[in-house]
Amino acid sequence: MDMHTLSLEQKIGQLFIVAVDGSVLTDEYRTHFLQCKLGNYIYFASNLKGYKDIRKLSDSLQDVAKEASDIPAFISADQEGGMVMRAFSGTTHFPSNMAITASQMADCTVQVGEMVGKELRALGINLNHAPDMDVNNNPDNPVIGIRSYGDDADIVAKMGVGYITGLQKSGVMANAKHFPGHGDTHMDSHLSLPYIDHDMERLNAVELSPFHAAIANGVDSIMTAHIIFKAIDSELPATLSHKVLTGLLRETMQFNGLIITDCMAMDAIKEYYTTEKGCIMALNAGADLLCLCRPLEIQRKCYEAVLAAAKSGEIPMSRIDDAVKRIIQYKEKYRLNDIAPDPLEKYTAHEKLSDEISRRSITLVKDDTALLPISGDNLFVISPPPYRANIVDDTIIVQQTFCEKAASVLGCGYAEISVNPSETEIADIVDKAADCGILLYATYNAMLNPGQVNLFKAMKAAGKKIILVTLRVPYDYLKMQEADAYVAAYEYTNRAINNTIKALMGEIECMGKLPVSGL
Repeated sequence: MDMHTLSLEQKIGQLFIVAVDGSVLTDEYRTHFLQCKLGNYIYFASNLKGYKDIRKLSDSLQDVAKEASDIPAFISADQEGGMVMRAFSGTTHFPSNMAITASQMADCTVQVGEMVGKELRALGINLNHAPDMDVNNNPDNPVIGIRSYGDDADIVAKMGVGYITGLQKSGVMANAKHFPGHGDTHMDSHLSLPYIDHDMERLNAVELSPFHAAIANGVDSIMTAHIIFKAIDSELPATLSHKVLTGLLRETMQFNGLIITDCMAMDAIKEYYTTEKGCIMALNAGADLLCLCRPLEIQRKCYEAVLAAAKSGEIPMSRIDDAVKRIIQYKEKYRLNDIAPDPLEKYTAHEKLSDEISRRSITLVKDDTALLPISGDNLFVISPPPYRANIVDDTIIVQQTFCEKAASVLGCGYAEISVNPSETEIADIVDKAADCGILLYATYNAMLNPGQVNLFKAMKAAGKKIILVTLRVPYDYLKMQEADAYVAAYEYTNRAINNTIKALMGEIECMGKLPVSGL
């Protein structure tokens, strides 16, 4: 790979990671990628069907990338685990980061990273936008939560570094995110422009600490956050800030790897700067790769805007060459031309580790009146269905909702509630549970859905003893501390449902430890 043989158009194409439409490469997208010389791609769940089809799509994209510039492509995905999974076929559904921390299997992240990398590389994916290195110390955070390893910066650093080590050992580049830290926000940068106003002493001690550790331990790429950090740059979000990307990350923190932006079509950029202008600003700030998770019309506009800015000198040629040189350097490091082994439908050893983590993560926080283990006697079960809590989430398909599964195992009554039940629905559910004295109540993001909290209060007022189960963030308990017993799970998946019910029945021991403080 020789940067000096590339045309300007080919160099600009190397600067983008773009979305693909559908599970096969259409003629429309193939023509578009060749015309714009676009050299890197990102997958979402809609792209990823059967594991053989995924590999076929990856191979097709590699062919297009090489035809466009004779340089292989980074093919990427957000394969975090938990509720953020893009590929299901041919991969293992590992628990969320918060569940891994709760399992107290501190050394397993190296193994998890290596296993995830092996699976992804077989699918033709060579860049994973993971791990999440955010320190989730804000209970009201709507987008990070269980994606974080917890609220202790040292633990986040240790667990994240382990994952990075394993993933990169497998031949898949890790992408630590979201620099300088998305953990202490109460807004989602997909929908707004958050800000953090902590001073540098606090940022170094908490938000920046895991990224320092990741850099010291060889992470090869870091993803930027669309967040204003007032102590560093009071005007621009990190993605667009020369002070953050070049001054802090490159010069102060001595990071020499790839700087990859979060999606440039997110509202934090689009609504305040426009996506096209944002791409130009991000490159000038020091970013190497611009992520665009939107259709080809937006991709083309951004490509043309960056090309025009390069021709006019708005983006110096030295900045473009610096980014392209670094991109090619890491493509060579990860041997993207090598043919990966064929994917498997199932990885038995990986599934075994995933189940062990899940079982060991189930956390008994309190049981004041010895309600556990449970039986179906005098019991009524309530839960909402799983849902996409934010744009980043994937639609997780469960065989049965928590309440359906628990009721079928225990032989008791149940009711499925809406995610944010109304007063009328609450009254109806209270009536349905009237003959039972114990309520098994599983919540899902009740912190953000007050109807779930109101239902809890109504059941308390009706004299019920309540066993609370949180199926996502444990912070729900802050709104329902009057629960008689509380068990934390960390995701709403088939595996978590089954293991949580077993733990409630006493069939497996609750071995987990809360990965967040203050509960």
